[in-house]
Amino acid sequence: MKKLLLGLTALTLWTVPAIAAEEITECDKLASHGSDPDKIAPAVSESGMNKAAAQAACEAAVAKDPNNRRLRYQLGRAYFYDGKFDKALPYLEFAASAGGQQAQFVLGYIIDGGQGGVKKDPCKVEDLWVKSARQGRFAAQTSYPHHVVRGMFKGCRQQADNAEVQVFLDAAKKQAGDYYQKLLVSMLMEEFATYKTKK
Repeated sequence: MKKLLLGLTALTLWTVPAIAAEEITECDKLASHGSDPDKIAPAVSESGMNKAAAQAACEAAVAKDPNNRRLRYQLGRAYFYDGKFDKALPYLEFAASAGGQQAQFVLGYIIDGGQGGVKKDPCKVEDLWVKSARQGRFAAQTSYPHHVVRGMFKGCRQQADNAEVQVFLDAAKKQAGDYYQKLLVSMLMEEFATYKTKK
């Protein structure tokens, strides 16, 4: 029996592939977002970003690795901060479609506010934010309930029922770091509790 267990352990170890650390590119160094779970380099703020250099570095990085959602998000971010909205959106959309929770939240935020001349579409926002919230993004876990309570997704195929919205808020409460985040979650929980009683 002991020999069999050792054999199974060896087999298990043999079948698990080695995970190599991803190479940090100039794009990462110049355009990483602090709240992006995909980031592999220190964050660069909007005001601290050299937008021209970030765009050049990220264009080169995406050319080498076109299916990398992190690099595409960062290129979209660099374009967007530079006011190049038409160039930014396809990269943000790719990253969001590829499952990037930061890209999903940001693209929803852009559409929600109609930024850069983007057409407002609450149903698209709902779709993006529920995906991001399900992946654990604090901003989506708080923005989604805020919009639900205010009826902003009426007419959409609201994908999260009340039980799941509560799950988002409970998860956001655990993630809340500073006083203001804790206060925000507390207020949203109170609003959501009142909302549920009225439905």
